[in-house]
Amino acid sequence: MFKYYKPTLGGSWVIVALMLVGSVLVGVLFPHVPHSLGYALLMLFPLAWCWWKGQQAYMLGERPLAINAPHFGQLHPVVFFLLAGIALLALGVVIEPTTSFIPMPDFIKRVFEEAFMDSPLWDAILSTCILAPLLEEFLCRGMMLRGMLPQKGVRKAILWSAFLFAFMHMNPWQSIPAFLMGIFMGWVYWRTHCLWATIFLHFLNNAMSVVITRIFPDLPVDAGWIDVLPTTTYWGLYGSCVVVAAVCIYILYEKTLSAEVPPAVEA
Repeated sequence: MFKYYKPTLGGSWVIVALMLVGSVLVGVLFPHVPHSLGYALLMLFPLAWCWWKGQQAYMLGERPLAINAPHFGQLHPVVFFLLAGIALLALGVVIEPTTSFIPMPDFIKRVFEEAFMDSPLWDAILSTCILAPLLEEFLCRGMMLRGMLPQKGVRKAILWSAFLFAFMHMNPWQSIPAFLMGIFMGWVYWRTHCLWATIFLHFLNNAMSVVITRIFPDLPVDAGWIDVLPTTTYWGLYGSCVVVAAVCIYILYEKTLSAEVPPAVEA
């Protein structure tokens, strides 16, 4: 039923609001469950809403709009995933200084420490590397962006979906990088209509965070590459990542969205 629901901007705000309501209720009712279970429970609220709205649309005879209809233009899927993954890792370095614009509040530090350092490794991997990419991409790109694209146009739809993606984290320290990464992942979804591509990118981004925090447990959760590397090395890395990201994105732009794009609307 999900493919029948095409959320407007207002409907997208409802989805985000239900995530936040679910987060509060799960925190109050189940404060001691594993992080991954609590996350899965809170996501039941927006998922149930989308299913119900899809059922309503189906009963009204709405045409479904495919959530996943991959097309990679002139690129082989493996090459596309490789280039997009490299671009995301490079963008992660380029975007990282934006976290310095807003200091990380102490309560956010505690949340990150609990999620990445204090929880069992299996719980961190399941919640951060598996459930978050699957469920957040399904809702933010597969539902919200997909629904807004025909209504708002490409630019507004991508920007709004990225803003909602940043807002739903309820974390001012993380909001700017989440917004910028949301733009990139929204762009990838628009170019390919491949939800698995954005899930992969989200997984890659989160997995890097888990790996770094586990390898360097003594680093503060808000530490960046500039805090770890010598100054000259850092700026050399930063400049290289700017070039790598630009080249990869240019290739993706040139080689995707060919003249024969499969229709996103299912029969």
